[in-house]
Amino acid sequence: MIRELSKVHPDRERGKVASAKILVIEDDAGMREVLTEILAQEGYQVKTASDGKVAISLCQHELFDVVLIDIKLPDMEGTKLLEVIKKLSPGAVKIMVTGHPSLESAVECLNLGADGYIVKPFKPVKFLEQIKQHLERRQRIKWAELLMKTGLSEYESRVYLALALEGCSEARKLSMSSGVPRTKTYAALKKLAQRGLVVQVPGEKQSFSITAPSGAFNALLQTWKKELSEQAASLVETERVISVLDSLHKSKQVSEPVKIKKEETWSIKGRSAIYRRISEMLSRAKNVVTVATTGEEFMYFYKRFNRLLDDLSGKGVQVKVQVPTASLGGNLVSELKVTYSVENVQVSLPVLFIDVDNSELLVSTLATQGAAVKSEEERGLFFEDSSARFFFSELLGLNKQN
Repeated sequence: MIRELSKVHPDRERGKVASAKILVIEDDAGMREVLTEILAQEGYQVKTASDGKVAISLCQHELFDVVLIDIKLPDMEGTKLLEVIKKLSPGAVKIMVTGHPSLESAVECLNLGADGYIVKPFKPVKFLEQIKQHLERRQRIKWAELLMKTGLSEYESRVYLALALEGCSEARKLSMSSGVPRTKTYAALKKLAQRGLVVQVPGEKQSFSITAPSGAFNALLQTWKKELSEQAASLVETERVISVLDSLHKSKQVSEPVKIKKEETWSIKGRSAIYRRISEMLSRAKNVVTVATTGEEFMYFYKRFNRLLDDLSGKGVQVKVQVPTASLGGNLVSELKVTYSVENVQVSLPVLFIDVDNSELLVSTLATQGAAVKSEEERGLFFEDSSARFFFSELLGLNKQN
């Protein structure tokens, strides 16, 4: 990572460039050695890979600032490796290297997300300059993202960075160096000036300069430090509490593990969703199914689910029907009794109650076919809760058989 954003100068002293980590993926041993020597002399940390498999392994365990990828590798195409490295090291600068250039391969590499394209043989100075430019661009993006955390917009961050690097500049030049449209540059400068981050140079109408960053951002940094300190203290205290609770938990454990029953409740909306849940419940029935409702509601329910109920009865599942039998008519009651267990119960509310194996319960406002309630407005509740079963049985009067 570059520690300072200075303009590229061929005569700069070595050591001014930070120790960025670079991975060289090249199958030619001689070229690997040359690239390693050139980069190491500039202060970069260099690792090499002779094929795609080794490169992938390295990227899985380390983060690199730059990855140089030869397009022709012994075990895979460089373009395929590029796609893998994009996922493993999304923040790295990815530069393709080739000795057989073509417009098609260059376009393909750039479309796949490569940041650069170098043709062998190349001049070391030009090569190093391209590496440095990519690293500086990457650093600018990272710095801009950090500045945006202070409340600056993207355009404001980019203009501020460009002005900081140039020291003093006109809005027109800032627009070019920051890549921000000129009208947006003027708007950004105005906002930056309002925050005290930028001032207009006296005597020069269109020139601007930044104020001392340490003073301009001091209040914000102090607030952040305080918040982070409080969060750190809270984290330490929370860890201490968890440790104490963990000790209590271990000391209170019984010899046999306690089995806790999972009890859940779901709200269901819409006729189709209610029908689907009823079908699922009935398909899981093993022993007993209880259906309780008013006569009119039962007729509508029975018309839709009678085949499924008959199949369950044929498999030995007891189907209990609890309804006010007088509302069904003698013939239908006699027919039902042939297959099901029918109980005469005066259900006190016009709702549908379905209990499957004393483990699943559904209570629904399922409307009759002629009801004015819209299908999407119908509601249901699904329980895995014994207390809910007792409550609704009492509420509907199901425990008062006539």
